[in-house]
Amino acid sequence: MAHIHPELIRIAARQVRVWRSPFIESRANLFLIHGGFGNAQWHWHTIWETLADAYNIAAPDLPCFGGTVELPNASFAELVEWLARVQELLGMSRAAFIGNSFGAALARLYTSAHPERVTHLILVNGGQIPRVPKFARGILRSPILSPMFELARRTAFTPNGIKRAFANAASLTPESIAASQDASHGLIALMRQLVSSDIPPLEPSRVPTLVIWGERDKLANLSRANELAAEIPNSELAIIKNAGHMPQLEDPLSFVKIVREFCNAPA
Repeated sequence: MAHIHPELIRIAARQVRVWRSPFIESRANLFLIHGGFGNAQWHWHTIWETLADAYNIAAPDLPCFGGTVELPNASFAELVEWLARVQELLGMSRAAFIGNSFGAALARLYTSAHPERVTHLILVNGGQIPRVPKFARGILRSPILSPMFELARRTAFTPNGIKRAFANAASLTPESIAASQDASHGLIALMRQLVSSDIPPLEPSRVPTLVIWGERDKLANLSRANELAAEIPNSELAIIKNAGHMPQLEDPLSFVKIVREFCNAPA
């Protein structure tokens, strides 16, 4: 089984940590974008070594997470171009993109902006594009609201709050709580920047798209999956039973099987 290792790169003199498998020229590439319940390692550690037996894997820590520093005044458009720069520096001219939760929305925006760089798009329990009214974006920039964001972070990332991301109580381990609570600071910092920014245009998808959903997701129920799949022309929908918001953690075998079958299918 291939080993995944962390690598530090720099974009505009700012450190970025990327988790990678050994690069093999003849293999297809998988680019993994994590969500808000931890860094890249936490989101993908259950599946990336198995997938690395057949694919080149790259999974960056997003700005404010893990070993990656923040982007000053980040916007959705800047974050999309940040992802493009990471992909370029890693030498992956084209890759299948997999995003979980908030990372799925980023993967979808990235594919809209750079379809020529994406072979397949996989949205995991996420992918809806947030819409914040323009007047509200101005309000959200106010430092007066900092205590409100901190209260929201503490409320959402209690053990009971984190439990809602899982279908099975056994998945709520001390490690999962610690990873989620540690990442919550970066998530709120990044969200405060992004919610006040404009959403880039979302072009109709020209890339084969798969929606994967944990059937027992308490944060985004199955109706959201059906709505998302209906919104994206010619997309496919795969349901993983007995899994929640991060099905790759609760049923990695099913997740890997679905990804392999989709990415190996003729485009």
